[in-house]
Amino acid sequence: MSKGKTGPGKGVPVSTALRNAIRDEGLTAYGAAKRAGVSVDAVQRFLNQQRGLTLATVDKLAAAMQLTLCPDDWPA
Repeated sequence: MSKGKTGPGKGVPVSTALRNAIRDEGLTAYGAAKRAGVSVDAVQRFLNQQRGLTLATVDKLAAAMQLTLCPDDWPA
């Protein structure tokens, strides 16, 4: 997941990349959830690695943060 560059790096799970992106933006679980229109509880548990997210929630969070998912070999 990236903003204008290739994916998170070889071997980095999408969940890790999304957690890092949320934290790199300086967002709290509340801020990320409100920006994406998803459950605060779901984001909080995800950030604390207590549970995963549905693909729909991942899509909403990624879109709200203007992130894209692309393979490592795609040009920047």
